[in-house]
Amino acid sequence: MPQSLRSILGKSNRVRKPSRPTPARQNPSSPAKASPSSPSPRKGKRPAAKDDPEAQFQDKLSDIGVAQLLQEELTLRDVVQAMRYVRSRMFTPVPPTGFKSTRSAEILNYRLGMPPIVTLGHLHAILTSPSKVEREVVELSRSGVIRKVRVERRGGMGEALIEMADFEAMVRKAGVSEETRDRFLEFLRENPTAQTVPRDAVTHAQTDELVRAGFLTSSLRATPGTTLHVRPEDRTTLTSIHHVSRFASGSVSAVGGQNALHLAGGSGGAPTLLTGGGSSSPAASDGSSDFRIAVPGHGRYLKLAEGTVDWLREMVDGTRWGEAPEDWFRERFEGGGLYGRRWKEFWGVEWEWVLGQAVGLGVVEVFETGSVGRGVRALGG
Repeated sequence: MPQSLRSILGKSNRVRKPSRPTPARQNPSSPAKASPSSPSPRKGKRPAAKDDPEAQFQDKLSDIGVAQLLQEELTLRDVVQAMRYVRSRMFTPVPPTGFKSTRSAEILNYRLGMPPIVTLGHLHAILTSPSKVEREVVELSRSGVIRKVRVERRGGMGEALIEMADFEAMVRKAGVSEETRDRFLEFLRENPTAQTVPRDAVTHAQTDELVRAGFLTSSLRATPGTTLHVRPEDRTTLTSIHHVSRFASGSVSAVGGQNALHLAGGSGGAPTLLTGGGSSSPAASDGSSDFRIAVPGHGRYLKLAEGTVDWLREMVDGTRWGEAPEDWFRERFEGGGLYGRRWKEFWGVEWEWVLGQAVGLGVVEVFETGSVGRGVRALGG
């Protein structure tokens, strides 16, 4: 009996796909079972982005009470200790690897130029008794332990405190003459609560040195004749371009001219003194020509603080309910190490310092959720 060709060649090595078994006919009376099929990527819902707060926090966080920033820190018993605590935890250490040498030097130089100040609102955020803090600040200021410095038109952010020992060290290191240094320090000790330095307290040459070093700034006050061309946010009287432009004529005459407030019975914002003849004239020594005491680098400090607070405000406003867990904000602020926003834009500033600034300004509030740790909620600040 001749052999078949298949028996001579043997079995084929081709991979055979098993045939699909014929599904059994279902009973019309039995309910049909849905097959567990996955939806198509094109027809299915788009996966939520990792940073999309709308997709992550669909429900409001539970609130079981307002939380203190440093409720477990028992060493902070007075204002000076709190100031030193905030300053010591402002920046994270610069890592030995991960940055170029030029970048590391840039970061270190930036931090060296940061003044040793603490905003008053930050102290209120970490200390539990606002009235006690205010009383202690007044007592320490009068005794010459700390000094309050203020930057005009910056609100609560522009009011800060500095230890007098640190301030005197800054003056001694500044490139001013010995005579100027001694005269300025003497004035500071004799006037521990003064915010300005009269022109007759120092000579013209000494004033020029202190202004160039950043310890004095101009504190000119606006008068009716000088408020016409100032910015709307800087004006102190109604006679300004911002106000005049609302009237039909668009001229200063529309609101009474340069002496509008004086004709209406006001003083126009300029204090007056009676001269020998009984007539009134603008005071020349009302403090408008004094110099305001300043701290070099205060503007850099404000720029960093405002930048971080604005970032947190935008993140909170982007959430659905105006709140999110604190860990969610911290993770996005730190950005996973050396390449996050903390190092790219904010010079390695600590998250705890940023949150303290925001709470002190009334921008956000920290509360306990009872489930996901602490939450951060937007306020009206």
